[in-house]
Amino acid sequence: MRTYEELSGGEGRRVFFRAERYKARDLFRRTLPDLHIDDAPHRLADVSLSGLAAYATPNTADSLHPDQRVSLRLLLDGYTLFDGEGEVVRTESTPFGTKFGLRLVNRSFNVSEVLARYKEISLKNEIERFADIEPGGGVSAQYRTLCADTLHFLRSYRTGLDEIAQAHLDEKAAAELLTSCEDRIIPQWRELWHRGNELAEELITGDPQALKAAKRFTELVLTPEFNAGAIWRRSYEKPLGYPGDYQIMNMVYDWQREGQNLYEKLVHRLGLDVAECIATRMVVMRQTIAETVLKTRNSPVRITSLGCGPAREVIDYLEIRDLPQHTHFTLIDQDHGALSQAYERTHPEIIRLHGKASVTCLHASFNQIFKTNELMAKLGPQDLIYSVGLIDYLQAKRGKAWVESLYSCVAPGGKLVISNMYRTPGSNLWPMEFLADWTVIYRDEKEMLAFAADLPDAVAETRLDPTGRVCMLTVHRKG
Repeated sequence: MRTYEELSGGEGRRVFFRAERYKARDLFRRTLPDLHIDDAPHRLADVSLSGLAAYATPNTADSLHPDQRVSLRLLLDGYTLFDGEGEVVRTESTPFGTKFGLRLVNRSFNVSEVLARYKEISLKNEIERFADIEPGGGVSAQYRTLCADTLHFLRSYRTGLDEIAQAHLDEKAAAELLTSCEDRIIPQWRELWHRGNELAEELITGDPQALKAAKRFTELVLTPEFNAGAIWRRSYEKPLGYPGDYQIMNMVYDWQREGQNLYEKLVHRLGLDVAECIATRMVVMRQTIAETVLKTRNSPVRITSLGCGPAREVIDYLEIRDLPQHTHFTLIDQDHGALSQAYERTHPEIIRLHGKASVTCLHASFNQIFKTNELMAKLGPQDLIYSVGLIDYLQAKRGKAWVESLYSCVAPGGKLVISNMYRTPGSNLWPMEFLADWTVIYRDEKEMLAFAADLPDAVAETRLDPTGRVCMLTVHRKG
């Protein structure tokens, strides 16, 4: 037990108490409610007892200003969860659009009451949907056939492996059998995957209601079967609250069989096949780091990774017998667990290399990562800045602004590397978007080069990773 004198209080601005804020996605897990500010739609970001924050839609970005009094309504399927009056206290430009902070002026936001009402409406609507559901309603016959073929394909392997499990094979025999199954299933799976991509592309660019129906159908019919595999399950459930967390990256890097039985291990292997590009782009970055350290004339060489995850490319590179010259790495991520792992794995190598390498880890929010000038002001010009797996979530306008901001931090003779999922018939579109509910923006070479247009003293080029599913933009700054 601690004494009163040992109890710590807030420091700096934290000395001012602030009601706890709840992220909208954490509170409303089934469906995000509709927020109307003065009858204009906005996207709810977070709430507290005394206020809320929201993102503007493209048509409402400039509609609110500080000190403005507004009406607020939070709706779920037309039912009111909360209404009241608020005052705009701040506006902020973010990669996801203009963000508004509002203070409630006539009533507080009772989280327990709102959640109770939310659950009541959600369950009622779910029951009504089940009662009215038309099997495959709104889903094309072609797409339903794809799902049926895929389910039959998986169930055939499940049935066979369940029967084989009754034979109680020893570990070696089971491993050999699984290898044989993997060799046979991967080409079959890729054929279905690419069929899915073709139909998914039509849905993405077509009727939004048809897309919604197809995604819901997929998640009801196929996703539970794929979730037998550990990497599929984590990708779909997103336990850390965001897609593609560092543990998924570790699964791909480690490439281990995971599961309680042969079938679970086999389905996990299908997920690794989809996610292989995570490992191949990491290898490309490890090679880029090696080239940068070898060719850069000034010392120390300065390298920064934004959205670094577990930073396996840095860990692997630092296992080198000896560094050509002193190199300092700055690793930036929103996930404390990812940074902890990166630091724990790099620290022994830093000691072994006798001061020729150093690593600084910066824990920054997603929004802070995109405020490059603020984040990197104290780091100085960098010989290599790279980010693999972040710009995929940004619309073109904000992506271009971010690339311009990052490039401004590149030293003469240095370079910036950005990767994005590649738009191609063999892309990850169907497995990620439909099976795992993991949405990213796919781009081609022209769209990637557009990010570097108008940059001063720049030479830009693109390349594909070995899987052909990741497009990597490299922008060289003339020295």
